[in-house]
Amino acid sequence: MNAYLKNIKLILRYHFSWLATFIFLSACVVGKTDIYKGYELSGSLSNYEQSEIIQRHLDMVNALRIEKNLLTLKISKSLSAAALTHARDISFQKRAWNFGSDYSSPQERALVAGYVGKVRGENVSETFKGEFDILQIWLKQTLAKQVILDDKALYLGFGWYQEENGRTWWVQVIGG
Repeated sequence: MNAYLKNIKLILRYHFSWLATFIFLSACVVGKTDIYKGYELSGSLSNYEQSEIIQRHLDMVNALRIEKNLLTLKISKSLSAAALTHARDISFQKRAWNFGSDYSSPQERALVAGYVGKVRGENVSETFKGEFDILQIWLKQTLAKQVILDDKALYLGFGWYQEENGRTWWVQVIGG
């Protein structure tokens, strides 16, 4: 019986050490979930959970839309894919604008990404600022604000690309 208990203790100790190692490594792999405040304060965006940033962006946009008695938006994976692709492309072009390097439009990029609806508008920006700052920048611009508060909008896509120096290219695509 004594040998049996020793074996059980060894097995439990072995499994516990594997469990502790797994939990530790899992914590290392998961990105930060707190607010990204820009490169100077928060470092690289690659350390943050992309889905958390997108969800916070959607929540902020929807709070603004609710204030204006507008429908809330839903995340569109295809619009987010189009936004991410365009963010990389405008980084390559070194120009924050709505045309792809192949002169594609937001609608054409959305179709390629699998979105079947109409793109209502696209907001782009180049900055070293954080996730809340970018929305504030867009809300100060008349055309960008009109896109965000479009009464025919139903879906939102959000993506970004960050260069090694911290410059971030943000893209928001709104679909109907």
